[in-house]
Amino acid sequence: MSFSDSGASLKQHLGCIALGLLGTAFVATLLVGAAMGDCGRPGSTACKNDGLIKFLMFPGSLIVLILVGLFAAWRRTKDRD
Repeated sequence: MSFSDSGASLKQHLGCIALGLLGTAFVATLLVGAAMGDCGRPGSTACKNDGLIKFLMFPGSLIVLILVGLFAAWRRTKDRD
């Protein structure tokens, strides 16, 4: 028997939806921050790692959110020991 065989309660469904919406809002906020971010004058020391920071803000946070979702799905559907 796997955990997926037993039905999830309404509370679990609502919690999953709430976490998904919270993660989506977090990623969207970082997307806006990466798109609007300004490091100052180009070539200044403040712009040294600007590309890396923007990469970690948007695609990086989305990748982490996807990995967390996959891990949660794996934990939910794995067989009991």
